Parts: sequence; C-alpha cells; structure tokens
Amino acid sequence: MIDRHRLRVWRDALRYTAYAGTDAPPKRSAGLRWLRALTLIGCGLWAGFVTFSTVSVPGPAKTFNVLISVLPCLLAVRSPLWGWRLLIVGIVSTPLTLPGIAESWGWPWAPGLTVTAALVFYLVGESNDQPQLAWAGLISFGAAAPFLRDWRDAALLVLLGGILFFLGNTVHQRRLAEEERAAQQERRLAEETRAALLEERAGIARELHDVVAHHMSVLALRADSARFRFADHGKAEREAEIWQEFADLAGTAREGLTELRRLLGVLRSEEHVPPVAPQPGLGKVVELVEGVKAAGTQCELDLRGDLDTVPVGVALSVFRIVQEALSNAIQHAPGAAISVELTAGPGTVRLRIDNGPGDGPKRTEPPRGGHGLVGMRERAAMLAADLEAGERADGGFRVALTVPLDREGHLEP
Repeated sequence: MIDRHRLRVWRDALRYTAYAGTDAPPKRSAGLRWLRALTLIGCGLWAGFVTFSTVSVPGPAKTFNVLISVLPCLLAVRSPLWGWRLLIVGIVSTPLTLPGIAESWGWPWAPGLTVTAALVFYLVGESNDQPQLAWAGLISFGAAAPFLRDWRDAALLVLLGGILFFLGNTVHQRRLAEEERAAQQERRLAEETRAALLEERAGIARELHDVVAHHMSVLALRADSARFRFADHGKAEREAEIWQEFADLAGTAREGLTELRRLLGVLRSEEHVPPVAPQPGLGKVVELVEGVKAAGTQCELDLRGDLDTVPVGVALSVFRIVQEALSNAIQHAPGAAISVELTAGPGTVRLRIDNGPGDGPKRTEPPRGGHGLVGMRERAAMLAADLEAGERADGGFRVALTVPLDREGHLEP
C-alpha cells in the first residue's frame, strides 16, 4: 500500500526543487556572510576566466559559456537552488554550443562550468534536506545523461555529484543538530526560569496567606466579639477599655498592612530583593498568643527548651505554621480554647496546637481560600518534617509537627 503522506512529501520536494522553492544560505554572522559572498563571486569569476581561456569558438557562443560559468555562482550567493537551476541550463547548453569540447578535453562540459558545478552542488547540499537533494541529483543526471559517452562517465558523474551533495548535507545536518541542541538548551533554561518563578510566587503566596490572613482573622474576631465583651459599654469605667480595644484593632490592621506592603515590594522589585527586615522567630510566638488572647480567645502557651538555638529557617517556618494554625482555629472554631506546646529539644523541634469545638459567635460570611493546610504541608515538606493535621474525636482540631535536626542543631540533609 502506498504511503500517501510520504508520496506527498516527495511530490512537494520535487515542486520545491524544480521551480517553486527559494532556499537560503546558512545563517552566519555579517562578517562570515560577506566572506562567503566574496568567495563565491571570486570562484565564479575564476570559472569564467577558465572558460574564456580554454574555449575557442565564435564570439557569441564564447560569451554565453563564460556567463553560464559565472552566473550560477553569483545566484548561489542568495539562493543555491536558483544557482543550480541556471547550472542545469549550462549542463544542457554547453555540449550544444561547444560540440568539440569532449574531444579536446575528454568531458562534454567546459572546465570552468565543471568547477562551477562542483561548487553549486556542495552549496545545494549545505542548504537543503535529503528529499530535495535526491530530486536535484536525479534532475542533474537526467540533464547530463544524453551527453555522456559511456557508463564510465555516468559512474564518474554520479560519484562526484554524490560526494559533493553528501559533504554539503553532512554540514547541513550537523548545523541542524547544533541548532536543535541550542533550542533544547533555551527551552530547558526557560522551563527552569518558569519553575523558579512559580516557586517564588508560591512562596510569596504562602507569606501573604500566613501573614495577612492571621492579622485579618484576629481583627475580624475582635470586631465580631466586641459587642459581647463590651455589652455594658454604657458604664463610664469601661470607656478606657473600649478605646484601648479599638486602638489594638488599629494596630493589628497596621501590622497586616505593613507585612502586605513588604511582600508587594518583593513582587514589584526587578531584582526580586526584598527589603531588609528581621524575620519572625520562635520568640514571636508569644506575641501571636497574646494577640489571640486580646481578641477574647482563651489561649495557653507552653514553651520548652532553648528556642534561640533553632536555625533561622526552621524557626521562620515553625512560626508561620503556628500563625496559620491559630488563624484557622479563630476562623473555624470561634470561642474554642487553644493550647500551643512548642519544644526545642536535642535533635527535634516539636509543635502541637489543639483547639476544641467552637462555641463562640460565628462569622456572618464563610472564610474563603482553603490554602492554609496546603501551605503548612508545603512548609513541612521543605523541612523534611512530619505534619499531622486533622479533627479530634471531640470535634476539635490538632496540628502536630516534628522537625528532625542533626546533632549540631541543623536540618538533617
């Protein structure tokens, strides 16, 4: 069965080679392009001079053969195929206009045209694929065959033409392979850049979620519960406490906005260099708990061990997990008591956060997002830590984290 696709490929290659295609020389620097052009022009002029010196015929025939030796090289500067097409005209016309050339030189074509043919065959092989070269070889042999004396001339023509096409096409294939390797390298670098960008964006998204969501959650809880905690706001002695509450709310909002501006500054910076600011460590967990207490939620904190010996990267990730866990407890179990246990022991950092089922005032709108647990798991994965997060039997929720450290207090490789 005939492969229609392959048949169409060869038919298109024939049309491209014979008359429709305009190829181009290989891409090179400007200096190499000029050098190539000057070399081809020089070879063409030399071929014309050889023809002029070796052919003894009347003026018009001599002029024609000189031109047919020169012009294919000149056309090959821009398009080797067009130079080859004009060469075919010379292959057919030279034996007709120089009938005695075969007896005097032993070859039915002028020496200058032979030099031109060798150069053009190589250039066609250097700028075309194998189907085009196959058709170019067949057409060239068909044009030359009527003027060959015997099978030896035919074999010599096929051998020389095949070698020149092969050499040119070898250079062509090597160049294509180099271009493909360069393209693969560019694609790989682009993928690595894209992966790094996505990782950076994911990190910034985690920071935005952890920091801003926590401040906004505390702010929303304190605002929602204010009417219950200050139900007797008419009493004068409560006035100072009420004003302090609103001052604390404003402070919480300002902290959230400050963190938001810092992270947005990272996004806007062309160098992606964030402003220099101290990163929160495990000592800041106390402030988190105090903020939750100020919002009216019972929260107990138990710190054990030397927290200052925990590596900075581990401390930051653990702090963010505490921050996210407290935010989740405030949002999804308002009014529930929360307990935080943080232990920095030899070889491990352990964290456990428990909250009971909520019994306080519910938020009027359901919280959006759902990225909190995902962010905690991503941070735990970066630390090669074990994270357990799920509901307890009594309806509460527990987050347990264990970070392994080596003997020197660093993350295990």
